[in-house]
Amino acid sequence: MYRRNFSGIVAQGKTATFLAAMRDAREHQSERGIRARTTIWGSMTGQTNSVLIASDFDTLDELEKFQDLAAEDATFATVRRAVREQMVYHSAQVSIHRLAYHSEGLMSSEEATAPRKFMRVLSGEVQAGHSRDFVLSVSQALDYQKQRGIDAQTSVWASVTGQTSGVSIIGEFDSLAELERFDELASQDTEFGRLRAGTRANMVFLTSQVQLLRNLL
Repeated sequence: MYRRNFSGIVAQGKTATFLAAMRDAREHQSERGIRARTTIWGSMTGQTNSVLIASDFDTLDELEKFQDLAAEDATFATVRRAVREQMVYHSAQVSIHRLAYHSEGLMSSEEATAPRKFMRVLSGEVQAGHSRDFVLSVSQALDYQKQRGIDAQTSVWASVTGQTSGVSIIGEFDSLAELERFDELASQDTEFGRLRAGTRANMVFLTSQVQLLRNLL
C-alpha cells in the first residue's frame, strides 16, 4: 500500500469551504475509477490550522492512475484547484510513502486500515542497516501495549520521496481517552519505556518529531 501526503495550511476562515472542496475532489476521482481512501487530518499541535490530506492506494499502479488523472483531466484540475485556493499554497508539500508494517498485518483490507478519530505521528529517520531491527522493535512494543489493553491501530510508513531513510510511526485511536492511556503507559511503565527506547535506538533521534491530529473528513 502507498500513501500520498499533501500537507499545508488552510487559510483563515476557509475550513468549511476547504472541506466542501475536498468532498467534491474525492467524489470526482472515485467516479473516474481511482480507488483510494482519502482522509483529512487537522493538526492539534503546532500550527493548528495546518492539515494533512492522506490518500491511500492499494498499489503503485493506482497511485500512478491518480497522477495521470491529475495531469490530464482538466475538470479534475479545476476541482483540485478549488481545494488549493482555500489554502496558503506556498506552505503545501507532497510526499509519497510505502506501508512497511501494520499492526493488523500487511494487507490492503479497507476494514483493517480504516482511519480512526485521532492520530499520533512520530517521524524521523532509521539508521542505515537498522531497518529490520527497527520494525522488530516496533512490533514488540505494540504487542506489549496491546496486552495492557491499549486499543490502537499502528502502522509504519517508509519514505519513497525525499529522505528515503525517513519513517513515520502512526498510532490511531478512537478517543482522546485512549490516546491519554497510551501516554500514561509510556510515561509510567518502565518495561514499555525500555521497549520504546529500543525503537528510538534504531533511529537518528535528533530528527524525530511528534504530531497529534484529529480526523476532519
